[in-house]
Amino acid sequence: MIVALDLNSIASLGGAVALLIFSSITAAHFRSYRETHANLVVLVVALVATAGTLVVFAMTTLVDEPMTAIAFVVILAAALLLDLVWKGVRDRGSPRSASRDQPDSR
Repeated sequence: MIVALDLNSIASLGGAVALLIFSSITAAHFRSYRETHANLVVLVVALVATAGTLVVFAMTTLVDEPMTAIAFVVILAAALLLDLVWKGVRDRGSPRSASRDQPDSR
């Protein structure tokens, strides 16, 4: 990646990944906001701010630095593929996956 992109592009990718992580964590927090006593308004504002910033970054990067945008998409695709493979390997040897295939004995 260092050979294909300059240092500014790599720093931009780091910022985009951070925004993506913050947005994902905030979105996941909606499931348990009652248990954590989180303020729903703050969660909504945080999600709109981080997701909005990520969209603006993506549009600006696509116009000004198309190679950085391509690298971002490739990194996201690789991360999703790695996650799917990891979950497949993990669940294959898990006793929990075998118990899901058997009917409930109640």
